[in-house]
Parts: sequence; structure tokens; C-alpha cells
Amino acid sequence: MKRYAVHRTASAPASRTIASVALAITVTAFAAKRFGFIDADVFVLSLLFSACIALLALLAACVAFQRIWRKGGPGVPAALTGVFLGLAALFPPAVVVGMLITSGGVNDIATNPVDPPELKTQALAEQQPFLNWTTDLLRTKAYPLLSELSPKAAFQGLEPDRRAVDIVPRRYRIAPGQLHVAGAKALENLNWTIVDELPPDLLDAATRLQAEGETRVLGLKFDVALRIRPDTVGALLDVRSRSRTSLRDLSTNAGQIRTVFDEIDRVLLETYGNLARLSVEEGEEEEELPPVVLEDQREVIPLPGFKPYFEDGETTDPEASDLPDLEG
Repeated sequence: MKRYAVHRTASAPASRTIASVALAITVTAFAAKRFGFIDADVFVLSLLFSACIALLALLAACVAFQRIWRKGGPGVPAALTGVFLGLAALFPPAVVVGMLITSGGVNDIATNPVDPPELKTQALAEQQPFLNWTTDLLRTKAYPLLSELSPKAAFQGLEPDRRAVDIVPRRYRIAPGQLHVAGAKALENLNWTIVDELPPDLLDAATRLQAEGETRVLGLKFDVALRIRPDTVGALLDVRSRSRTSLRDLSTNAGQIRTVFDEIDRVLLETYGNLARLSVEEGEEEEELPPVVLEDQREVIPLPGFKPYFEDGETTDPEASDLPDLEG
């Protein structure tokens, strides 16, 4: 019985091998960025290189399917493995690019945008030129296209942090020094490193705190500043959060500020109980409370509020009287 040669395509095993390399580069890039071995530019370049290799693996898998369909032979499992690994390697770069598109370049947000708290450490944007170039390219090319497709979706995606109406200053009915201690404890509970501090020299003196934190997935660094000033009801708290890169993680700058507020409320609740906290609405002017008149607590004999009248016409001169002062 004559046996015909079985056609074997080389594209199927090649697709599986190329996709495995792409996935290995993606996983290595994420691990290296999470533990701080590479910077943002190298991370983005690695993901783009991995995406190109993954696309090549998918192309090889398509060629393998086409040849198997026409000439038959084995190779379908290898080609399917190449497709699966290629898509797995292509997913993280697509997520990163999508976050860059929807972020809109909002890297800095504060409860008081007119007079934000001061940040001592400046973002090192000059050390990530490729990422800055990519962000500008997406801003000029992708954003207009997104706004043409859906203006409402574009606004919601491009300005996520600016629409956070709850990011406003907050008043607390305690002294600024006490709120400073609570803020420092909250930053410590969040495992953020305090890099700068202006401790209170008096209980009602203005103070500030600055901390450095990292996101949970990629380990992206961000700066958070707390400014505490005296207020008519106690203390006024302003918070500012700024990312050091245009990359995005699962958390945003607005989310970091909400985390600070929630942790401070939890610390104050544990320390002082149910303490009233007031939010300052955007555009609201600070209300001047009326001054409180402190009354003298000494016991005095009440004096009549009118001049006594004598029928005989005689008057009494209080200055000429030798009687002792009743208020003394």
C-alpha cells in the first residue's frame, strides 16, 4: 500500500515559539517595573516590542491555518497555542495604551486648584522622553478621533479626575495640631513614606505633610501633600496628589485623595469618636462666624437700668457718694 507524504507546515510551531517569547517579554517587563528595576520609558518600549512580536505570532498562526486548510496535515494544536499565547502577550500592552488614551494627561489634582498645597519634589518628566512623546502623540491623534466617535464618552474618559466633585477642602472641628497628628498616622497606616513635614510649633499653627507612595500593580510612584491651616471651626485640610508619570494604574489621583480622607476619618473616629467633618463646596466662600462675647463670670449685684425718680425733687450724685463700688 502506497503511503503519501504528509504535509507539515512550519508556521504552526513557529507561531507557538514566537508567542511564547512575546509573553515572556511582557511578564518580565511587568515584574521589572513592579520592583523598580526599569523606568517608565523602558517599560513602555518593552511592551511595544512584545506587542510587535505577538502580532508576528498571530500572523504566523493565520498562515498555518491557511496552509493546513489547503494541504492538510498536523499543526492545528500548535497554531491554536500560538494564538492563545499571542493574545495573552498582546493584552497588557493594549491595556496600557488604552489607559494612556483615556487618562487625558491629568497627572495632578488638588482639593484647591487655585492655591494647591506645595510639593517639594518635582516630577522627573525629562527622564521619560519616549513616554512623553507617546502621550503627546495620543493626545493629538487619538483624542480627536475619540471625541468624533462619541463626544460624551470622550469627555468622561479624558477628564476623569476633573469631574470628581467630591475632591474639595474639608473642615474638621479640632485644632490643626491634632489634625496633623491624625494625618501623619493615616499616611503611616497606608504605608506611604513621609518625605517632608512641617510639624506644628503651636496647637493652632499651620502645618504640612508630604508623602511618597506606590501603586499596587505597577509600583508607579506618586506624591501626596497635606496642608492644614487654622479655620473658623477648627482646621481646614487641603490634599494634593500628583503622578510622576503619565502611565495609569488601577488607582487615580482622585482615588488617592479619597483614600487619604477615608483613612483620616477612620483615625479620627478611633481617637475622638464621632467627630463632625464639614466639606467646603467648590466656589463656596468661607463663612465668617459671629464673634462670641465672653461674659464676666463674677457675681455682681444687678444695677437698675433706669434713673430713680424722687418726688421731693432731690437727686443723688453717684460721683459724690462715698458708698463703696457695688461691682467691686
